[in-house]
Amino acid sequence: MGINFQNIINKYSKTEGNRTEVDEIMTVALILQRIFGHQVLDPDWTWKRYFLHQFLTLLLFIYVFFGTLEVVSSTSDPELIAEAGYTLVLIIICPIKLIVFINNRFIFKKLYVIAKTTLYEAIKVDSKAKIEQVLNKGKKVTYTLFGMVVIPVFVYEVTTIWNYFRGRKILLSRSTSTLMPMTTPCYEIGIFFHSVFLTEVSSITIVMDMWFAFLMFFFCVASDSLVNILEVKSKVKYESGLTYAKRLNESLRKFHNAHVQQVEYLNTVNAMYKWLGVMPLCHAAMSICIVLLVISNDINWRFAVHMFPLFAEIFVYNWFGEQIKIKAFDLKTALLNFDWMGLEIKDRTRYYIIVMYMSKEFGIKTAVGNYLSMITMSNVLKSSYQAFTVIQSVSY
Repeated sequence: MGINFQNIINKYSKTEGNRTEVDEIMTVALILQRIFGHQVLDPDWTWKRYFLHQFLTLLLFIYVFFGTLEVVSSTSDPELIAEAGYTLVLIIICPIKLIVFINNRFIFKKLYVIAKTTLYEAIKVDSKAKIEQVLNKGKKVTYTLFGMVVIPVFVYEVTTIWNYFRGRKILLSRSTSTLMPMTTPCYEIGIFFHSVFLTEVSSITIVMDMWFAFLMFFFCVASDSLVNILEVKSKVKYESGLTYAKRLNESLRKFHNAHVQQVEYLNTVNAMYKWLGVMPLCHAAMSICIVLLVISNDINWRFAVHMFPLFAEIFVYNWFGEQIKIKAFDLKTALLNFDWMGLEIKDRTRYYIIVMYMSKEFGIKTAVGNYLSMITMSNVLKSSYQAFTVIQSVSY
């Protein structure tokens, strides 16, 4: 009897609601979450059921924490201390991100169901949107993020394995001790634990970034469909003013109903990423500064690859934050270009109300009060570089 791999994949990537094409986009993220015990979209997920996963994760992070302190306490090399600081930032930030993410699981489930039902259906009914292209683009976005975050894991693992087979036993990260002798089998056990830690840290980063990109990608495409709803064909010859007015009113009604759903969705995203949106900014600001300190004198290419996921993380949040502002502007422009003079007088009041509502600011607002945007990204990068220059000047 053959093994049906598709059934196995479906089993370990279960989500709320019926399985659709949308679920296939995030299969990799769902399976990674399932392995590490935080696949909260699984209807059967509970703290109690996956307590062992969380407990083992806690022990692993404690083990790496003390291993990093061991290196810091036995060296005076500023670059090695800075690299250890990067590890400590990961040890602190990642568990916090994971806990906040899991505590928002009910909001997340609601968002996911809306994305794969309401928004997906809105995109499908739009005659101008080719759903296959949308799905393929969604896969490219998520897999690109996956690749950017996996690069450091690949480099560290390949380097360590290559040296191992050449007879040299090196640490997976030179800033973290295994707290074990460098002899067989202790060395192999320590490297295994460090590999699991590196993979899980990357998995947490992947999950946060990929899910945000997924949720925002479908919102942006659905927003484009809203613009298309307002593109009503001009009044044709021999068409009565009343018939044309009815077409305009029907279009405006569809726009209003769909827009209300999308605004509710965006408000829910804001509720979930109020703090989750702050963490990647803080993580990037601190970590980019540390990476610059490590590679400022002598470029450590093995460590420098951490710049890829750091830039990917800060870029994806702020780029999609900027896209929301652009989509809001596109909607305002489409409304202003709408032939509202063709509406019946009683329907123009509804149009005015919609226009007034669209004048408010839309975006992802974090807990510290700033909106995710390219301006925010530039401010974070500037702050990180300024901190680097200050620390470097003090060091010399």
